[in-house]
Amino acid sequence: MSETFAELNGVRIHYRLDGPEDGEPLALVNMGSSNLQSWTPVMDDLARTFRVLRHDIRGTGRSGGGPAEGYTFPQYADDLAALMDHLSIPRAFVMGLAYGARTAGQFALRHPGRLTRIAFFDVAFTPPVEREAREAKGREAAALLAEAGERMVESQKAWFWHDVKENAAAVHTAHLTEPDITERLATLAVPCLVACGRQDLNLAQAERVANTIPGAAFHVIERCGHGSILFQPKVVSRLLLEFAGHRAA
Repeated sequence: MSETFAELNGVRIHYRLDGPEDGEPLALVNMGSSNLQSWTPVMDDLARTFRVLRHDIRGTGRSGGGPAEGYTFPQYADDLAALMDHLSIPRAFVMGLAYGARTAGQFALRHPGRLTRIAFFDVAFTPPVEREAREAKGREAAALLAEAGERMVESQKAWFWHDVKENAAAVHTAHLTEPDITERLATLAVPCLVACGRQDLNLAQAERVANTIPGAAFHVIERCGHGSILFQPKVVSRLLLEFAGHRAA
């Protein structure tokens, strides 16, 4: 594993690169309010096969913040492209989770030639749902997991640590100026996977995204709320590996 920083687009970006050097590059885009450590539940499975790139979006984790006008999904997408340039990664499999799927969508529109394939998990490009309702559905999913003899991943405070909390809060306002880009994704010409939890209030929008993108695969994850790596990390890993043509462990 390597962990370091790069000066990109006027901001110091913190990133990590894991997995075999000859593995297919997989760039993971964090869910809202989290840093790159939040991928811990799936890293053992993914890093056995992929060359996994994680980074703290500008303003989150250990990355610098930059000017207020930089807190937009197009800028986050451009930062990822710049990070790939810095690491001499010409193309990658990009996976965005929840709020991070919005950045992945902008990456697909702004840098389509940099994609080998793309995955949107827990995705909606419409305004975020009300938090209390989302959390209620999450509790429903957790109860279903318990009934099946399974447990949610226990979140760690370190996954949601940010050097400057005010910057991290500003990062999570990007949707306020972002139009719904779903219909624009009809131009995507790379393999696409869309997945969402059965108990995620984004499910209808995720299905809409899948129906818009030509040839997209759509998968509903059972007993799963918003933030699928916390409810069903093994399923998330399996879907990503199998979508890229690899056998899950």
